[in-house]
Amino acid sequence: MDGVRWTVSGVFLICAVYLRRLHGDPTLSERDPTPKQGYLTRAKHLRDAQKAQRQLEEKRRFLIETSSFRLFDLPPGISLAILSYVAHSPPEYLSLLRVSKCCQRLTFHACLPRMPVRLISEEQVLSFDRFIRARPQLAGLMQHMWVTPLKEDLLPIAIGIVKKCTNLRTFASNAYIVQQSITFRGQQLSHVSCKELTLLTTRPNTWATLLSTPTGSAFFRQLTHLRLIGDRVPRDLPLPCITHFSYGTSGSDNSCGSVVIGLSMLDDKVAYPLLHTVVFTMTRTSAGGQRISRPVANKRMFVIEVPRRRTELEIWCDSASRMGMWELCAEP
Repeated sequence: MDGVRWTVSGVFLICAVYLRRLHGDPTLSERDPTPKQGYLTRAKHLRDAQKAQRQLEEKRRFLIETSSFRLFDLPPGISLAILSYVAHSPPEYLSLLRVSKCCQRLTFHACLPRMPVRLISEEQVLSFDRFIRARPQLAGLMQHMWVTPLKEDLLPIAIGIVKKCTNLRTFASNAYIVQQSITFRGQQLSHVSCKELTLLTTRPNTWATLLSTPTGSAFFRQLTHLRLIGDRVPRDLPLPCITHFSYGTSGSDNSCGSVVIGLSMLDDKVAYPLLHTVVFTMTRTSAGGQRISRPVANKRMFVIEVPRRRTELEIWCDSASRMGMWELCAEP
């Protein structure tokens, strides 16, 4: 009997499962389809949002790649810093001057204080004189200037230019131009910012004239960097603020010199209390580039042998650009 009951029960169970599969699960068919539709809607919205974000990023990238760079939308300080990089590249500098009046004004203020101005040929002297006459307000921006006109009749023009550029910091010229434009000029020193001087072709009897006026004495007393061509360094030269001193020759000049002068100046703390670096330059006799040595290990006395083709003007330009002998011989 028990076996019959289990057999009948099994038959009923199988029939029930068969009928459920045949007619479908009433619990599944009766479920609310809303949750499934809500999930699909949210998924569609998410895909649409991601697609819109990708399209927006592509549009921004396209605008950046195709639009011109608006330099003048930047803060003025950043714009000046960017423009200052062309100060040592005349073609790029001249191109920027032609862009617009606004760009020209910014380029002047960014580049002129960093540009080593060289006034040697007649064209250079006359064109710069016209430039200063047309824009006298820019004379105060000049900070680095080399003035050695090749013709004597250009001297008055060159002297007039130096007189107008009173904010010079680095200056290179001969004794006559220094006298006429700075040391012989009134009772008050005009070029109070000039701290670095390269003095060319100075005769022994010229020093007395250079220092004979109050302005001449004041000018040399304020110098921190001085370079003299040759090895004729006068004794008792008033240089209380001098920290860097250089003398010697360069280029094709094979005249001899001695490191004794520099070593004695380093030891003289009464005349030169702040002097800590002396550089003696000489023309390299063998092939090769620039070579630096120290004759005395515990003294900051340097000997720089420069290639025969290297000119004094190139040495000065490197120093004015802060890439010259003073940087090469700086403290480690």
